[in-house]
Amino acid sequence: MKAVGGAADGLVGREGPTAVIEGALAEVRRGGAAILLRGDPGMGKTVLLGMAEATARHMGLRVLRMTGAPTESGLPFAALHQLLWPLLDDVQDLTDTQREHLERALGVRDGPPPEGFAVAGAALALLSQAAACSPVVLLLDDLHWADPSSTAVFGYLRRHLASLPVVLIGTTRESAADGLPGRMVDLEPLNDREARQLLRTLHPWLPEPSCGRILRAAGGNPLALHELPAQLRSLDPQHPVFRADSSTADAVAGPFGELPLGTRLGGLYEDRVRALPDGVRHLLLVAALGGTYGQRLSALRELAGPRTEMPWSMALEHIRRSGLADTTEGGLVFRHPLVRAGLVHMASPAERRAGHRLLADGMPMTHPQRIIHLAASAVGVDAELAALLHAEADSMAAQGGDAEAADMMTRAAGLSPDSGTRTARLVSAAVMAATGGRLRLTAQLVSAAEAEARPDRPDPADAYAFAVAYTRLQLEGDPTPSIELLPEALDLLASPAKRHERPGLLEAVFFLLVVVAVYCGDARAWSAVERHATAVSGPALVCLRAWSGSSQTGPDAFDMSARMWETVTALPENRETPAAWFLLWAAAGLDAVAEYDALVGPFARRHTFATQDFIDALRAHDAFLRGRWEETLAISRRGADTSAAHGHAFNEMLFLLNAGQVHAARGHDGGLAALEAVLGAHAGARHLSAITARLHGLKLLRALGQGRADEAWDLARSLAAPGVVPPRTPWFHLTLVDWVQAAVESGRQEDARRHLRAVRAVGTAPVSAHHVFLAAVADAFAATDEEAEVRFAAVYAAPGAERWPFLLARAHLAHGVRLRRSGPGPYAPPMAGR
Repeated sequence: MKAVGGAADGLVGREGPTAVIEGALAEVRRGGAAILLRGDPGMGKTVLLGMAEATARHMGLRVLRMTGAPTESGLPFAALHQLLWPLLDDVQDLTDTQREHLERALGVRDGPPPEGFAVAGAALALLSQAAACSPVVLLLDDLHWADPSSTAVFGYLRRHLASLPVVLIGTTRESAADGLPGRMVDLEPLNDREARQLLRTLHPWLPEPSCGRILRAAGGNPLALHELPAQLRSLDPQHPVFRADSSTADAVAGPFGELPLGTRLGGLYEDRVRALPDGVRHLLLVAALGGTYGQRLSALRELAGPRTEMPWSMALEHIRRSGLADTTEGGLVFRHPLVRAGLVHMASPAERRAGHRLLADGMPMTHPQRIIHLAASAVGVDAELAALLHAEADSMAAQGGDAEAADMMTRAAGLSPDSGTRTARLVSAAVMAATGGRLRLTAQLVSAAEAEARPDRPDPADAYAFAVAYTRLQLEGDPTPSIELLPEALDLLASPAKRHERPGLLEAVFFLLVVVAVYCGDARAWSAVERHATAVSGPALVCLRAWSGSSQTGPDAFDMSARMWETVTALPENRETPAAWFLLWAAAGLDAVAEYDALVGPFARRHTFATQDFIDALRAHDAFLRGRWEETLAISRRGADTSAAHGHAFNEMLFLLNAGQVHAARGHDGGLAALEAVLGAHAGARHLSAITARLHGLKLLRALGQGRADEAWDLARSLAAPGVVPPRTPWFHLTLVDWVQAAVESGRQEDARRHLRAVRAVGTAPVSAHHVFLAAVADAFAATDEEAEVRFAAVYAAPGAERWPFLLARAHLAHGVRLRRSGPGPYAPPMAGR
């Protein structure tokens, strides 16, 4: 028998308890049984009870259910009233005495409540009566909140179920199981494999690096695995928990933003916390806020002082008896990560500030966490502390911790006494948040800076321009702010007087403007990056040349492949740098991402959603070129879902475009048409000419695959006239073979050859190995009868030809068609429409 009702997703790792419940239900007609599911909050007790209810109803069994509540735990027989209310119409068949006892207990007849034993006997008689018609399943949720009178009745029922077709299933917390009825089934935290499986099932959109952080925070708690990612996504899609690592944030919380648990997670341990004496509760809060330092017993004892209002040994005993934490030689150990987070969640802002201040006062002056606690405890403005936080944020960002540094710089802005300084720090925080991939936070900080500076534009203007441009491009897919703001910002940053002041921002603005130039083809963007090419690093120049296609001609020509390898080998190990960004993007422009795997390493070790999306989009395209189309579709679907979930419209477009390549190559009209409807309008409205042109090229590829030569030629001519290579069209090479094939199959061989001569003249063909292979295949398609065998032989002999199986297969097919159609006379290519 299988659980029904869709509960299986929440039952990962609960195969044992599920089997016990299903076994009892399957045997209910032979005799009764009682099961008590015991475990900490969030362990899946209620989910199992839901599975039991769905299964029982599917079997045609009668289900009675109650749920304990703290507000009713002092009302005699309140829980029993919930359970038996659906049966009250049947009390007429009980004896007068039984009916009177039961009705008085349940409040439907006046009079004092009867003794519990009399009520229990009447309840058993009523259940026996109901079970004679159909087996009954009693579901008792949160028995630890049931009133004692009802609990006593439930115990009586459990002892008398053996001869009845009744199954009783209850749930309770571990600390409250004494005296409750049933066979005990303990629910332990999920192991690593089970927890990961449940997380992936519930949140398939969650990028892999984020899973480790969520898994550590959840500690095997199924409810936390269910709620925490969704809660974080709703509040802050770029929360530091989604970073691959964090040297500054204790556990999963940022320095100034505790883990946002939400109501359900935050209240898991509330009853135990509220039951503690005030002093002991404050002591646990300090330990929760203080991390490793605050959980050392020696430090905690000094911090506690007179606040506990009891001897130290008694305070520790209260903690142990609460079940929230235990003590070892190493210090205080919380029972579960959610206990620590819940203590902070339940504390008032004033209580948290007091705890942070206590920690700051107790820590050595040189302790790295002291400034964080000082800032978290501060109220109002404090110029000196703001300056210290500013310096710490800059240091953190320099070490790659931009996402966390943004929180620290934001706090520095809040402590700043004057508007100008506050605005500048908000802008700096926005840049850090953007670089760290926290785009929603970036947008909020930009808005705050604008409000602070109004009616003027926030300063520094160049940093503000970058934050606005990057956020609008990523979140809305809108390059307009980049085109309008970044050329002027680049002029300022690249000036001789400024270029060495903020090289990181200079490189970031340059990189973003190259991306916008590539996707928009805007003359202002291209002019700005080419005007300042000498002001940036060597890797930035390589990136520019890879995408502008100007590396092979002119006075600044260089061997692109040699320069790439030279700069890649010079990268520092195990560190993400602007150079790695430029070179990875350059490798994409050369269709050579797989050849430069060393570039991906720094990003794989430390990245945010935005970076992961960027890498995955490049890998999906590379997989398409190398014939791994199912991999392309899998990466693209996952990436599009993730990007949509986090509001990254630009990255979502890139993933959809990658999926479109597969649909076009396979000749799938429906898939490509659906993507075109979404992408075409968006790209057209935002002047993303490269995406529009690529969609056009994909329609050309689809038409060729479906044998529509005339349509293909019309599409090819609209991309480029014969013999004309459009300037600054980075993806033009991807349609080269398609353009030439369309010309040849429509009877325009001379146009095809003229076009190839133009490509060779501008020097784009030898940019990379893939470019060379594309040109070789195109040459073979356009070859004369006399040249054909030599040209096709050159394709097959090209080094690494097997790396591009789709192109190679097309060459074989075209060669075979030519051989089949060759006769005694000269070769006659097919005419249009044949």
